[in-house]
Amino acid sequence: MKAGNIAPDGGGFDSAGSRGSRFRPKFLDLLVIITAFGGFALSAAVIYGGPAPANLVVSNQADEWIYPLSEDRTIHVDGPLGPETIVIENGQARVTQSPCKNQICVNSKPVRDSGDWTACLPNGIFMRVEGDHDESEQLDAIVR
Repeated sequence: MKAGNIAPDGGGFDSAGSRGSRFRPKFLDLLVIITAFGGFALSAAVIYGGPAPANLVVSNQADEWIYPLSEDRTIHVDGPLGPETIVIENGQARVTQSPCKNQICVNSKPVRDSGDWTACLPNGIFMRVEGDHDESEQLDAIVR
């Protein structure tokens, strides 16, 4: 080590050796950094602001209807055997009345998460949930 590289106070290298010098951010430096991080967080919140609202898609043999799961309502859908009643409340939908014999659709659990579905096969009515309602949605499988 050359004698010219030692700092005058004996505490390490001078600016040529860069041990004695440190970057000390000034107020404007901190303001720019904070503003950049704030802008990044704001843009991420706008772009990835949240899941799309979940919708209930109801179809019979001829038509298809889309209803938001966020609005409580009662729906009457005509099928080959007669009218079927679907109730949307508290973000989930279920069949409450059906003219079918076995009533499997009436006794099935309500649909609420994206990908959930139920059907009344004898009456030809199918309902499914589309959109991202459940934030804790898990993967079924990963394909490589």
